[in-house]
Amino acid sequence: MYLAPEISKTLLDNEKLFIGKLTYATITRRLGKVFGFPKDLKFKFETFNDIPTNDFTVSGLYDMYFDKKYVIVNFSNKTNTIEINKQTVEPFFFLVLQTILHETIHQHQWINRQPEDEVVKLDFRNFGGTLQEEREYLSDIDEIDAYAHDIAMEIKRYYPNKNPYEVLKNINKTRKIHSYNYYKRTFARCEWGGIKKQLFKKIYNWMPHA
Repeated sequence: MYLAPEISKTLLDNEKLFIGKLTYATITRRLGKVFGFPKDLKFKFETFNDIPTNDFTVSGLYDMYFDKKYVIVNFSNKTNTIEINKQTVEPFFFLVLQTILHETIHQHQWINRQPEDEVVKLDFRNFGGTLQEEREYLSDIDEIDAYAHDIAMEIKRYYPNKNPYEVLKNINKTRKIHSYNYYKRTFARCEWGGIKKQLFKKIYNWMPHA
C-alpha cells in the first residue's frame, strides 16, 4: 500500500515538465499524464480569491462510491498561469505526494468498511463549513489516521536532521507542522485530549514509514 517512493520517483523523473510559466490546465493535465491517467486518480484545479498570485495549495477528496481519488491544485483566480522554478517545484511535489497518500489511506480504509457505514466525505482544506462541523470532521477516526500520516511526513520533511520522535514530543514548540497546527487551531479553547491522544498514537505508528 505504501506508495511514497514510487510516487516521488514519478514526480522527480518528470520535474522538467513542471518548471516554467504554465497554465493551470497544463499542470493538472501533465500530472495525469505522468501517472498514466489511472482510473482511480484524477487531477483538477480550482481558483480562489484569497490565494496570492503565483502561489498554490493542494487539497483532495476520496469518493468511495466511485472509488476515485481527487487531487485538487488550488490557484489564484487573478490569472490562469503560474511560474514554477527549481525552488518551488519541490514543495509543489511534496503537497501532491502528501495528498495522494492521504486519499489513498482513505481508499484503503474503505476496503474493509461495510457499505452501510457512515463516512465523512468533506475535505475542509477546500470547504467552508462551520467550526463545529470542522471539529466533527477532524474527530473522525479515518481523518485522524490520514492527518497523522500528513504530520509524520511534515516532521520528516521540515526537521530532517532531528530525531522525529523528539520533534513529536515537542511538537507544540514547532511552527512548520501545518497539519498539526490545523488541529490546534480548530480545537483551540476546547477540550480535545482524547482526540490528541489518538492522533499522537497514529503519528507514532506512521513515523517509520513516512
